[in-house]
Amino acid sequence: MVKKHTDMIYLRYNRIYISLTLVEYDITNYLDILITKLESMKSR
Repeated sequence: MVKKHTDMIYLRYNRIYISLTLVEYDITNYLDILITKLESMKSR
């Protein structure tokens, strides 16, 4: 029982971690796109 309980907790934290990294990845992608747009506006 104890092992199962810790496994569940681990899975939950793992899922949270994965979602956080995905959000982080999305934000960095978005920032890259923004920077590229700003650079192209500057060069005009």
